[in-house]
Amino acid sequence: MITRGTARSHAALRVHVLYTGGTFGMADRGAGMGPRSGIGAEIADVITRYDEAMGRAVEFRYAEFDRVIDSADADPDTAVRIAEWVRYSTEQERPDGVIVIHGTDTMAYVGARVAFELRDLDVAVVFTGAQIPLDYPGSDAQHNLHLALDSIAAQPAPGIYIAFGSALHPAARARKRACDDYDGFTTVRELTPPLSPPVLLPRRHSTATRLPVGLLTVFPDLRADLLMAAIRQYPGGIVLECYGSGTMPHGAEVVETIRTATRRGTPVVVITQCDSGSVDLARYLPGRALLDAGVISGGDMTREAALAKLAYLVDLGFSGEQLRDWMTTNMLGELSNPATTTPLPATVREDASTVRSR
Repeated sequence: MITRGTARSHAALRVHVLYTGGTFGMADRGAGMGPRSGIGAEIADVITRYDEAMGRAVEFRYAEFDRVIDSADADPDTAVRIAEWVRYSTEQERPDGVIVIHGTDTMAYVGARVAFELRDLDVAVVFTGAQIPLDYPGSDAQHNLHLALDSIAAQPAPGIYIAFGSALHPAARARKRACDDYDGFTTVRELTPPLSPPVLLPRRHSTATRLPVGLLTVFPDLRADLLMAAIRQYPGGIVLECYGSGTMPHGAEVVETIRTATRRGTPVVVITQCDSGSVDLARYLPGRALLDAGVISGGDMTREAALAKLAYLVDLGFSGEQLRDWMTTNMLGELSNPATTTPLPATVREDASTVRSR
């Protein structure tokens, strides 16, 4: 990462800014838009315009990745690198908040993982980006960076957020909803802070022995061979994004593939494809079959949060019942708490005699 220096020593609002790439600073050099480095001066201009418009002075420190990326190229190390920089940066000089400029395509995935990595941090970290690059007509880049500054000035509770369009979203509950709308993100479910203070877990150990984790969306005619291939590729564990309250094609081969994986110590976490409601594996026969095969209920976690949480816990070395306990525990608001079963909607039926009498 390259540090770019300090602006406005008389500042009232102290912010650290990390630029990782993404549409925010992209340019088209003839082969489609790609990430562009060295935009510190342009960021400074945007912050100066915020000073002038809001009458609120800002002192900022700027840094960027040595190699800025299209966020489609984000890998498991991307979130870890961001978290390490944020932790180091805030330990060296405590700012009012941190802004991470990131591509939108994987912002919710990376933001969720950073939320777990920095769950003990007592500073707000705000991710932002753009649908249209900074120097293009109609760009939302300046607006979103100003929104991130406004969000920090409002002194939100410590945590990881996404500031985009017209709203501030908790990263552990957020999802990209549109690629053609300034309000590109949504809060899928409300953040539900843990009932008791979170237990501090050990810091991550070396990534040299990292076991990769993966995500597979269930669809009609999902075959055991595909599921088996996914489990082989991701020995750290699989998040299965299932139908409704946790159902999927549950033929004998599919269920046995899952049972074999869980018996060998590969965790399989079940979440729902729905934007409302929670997994309830005891409700239907297919869910019962998955439960008997040893899966872990992901409750009402988003796909981004479930994948991030599983990867985080696996990287910490958790497995077996210990991993199951943590996956089903609300650590930072990613999971409704307490976990309750939502009753089926009541069906209003008219009395048959009343209908006949009309």
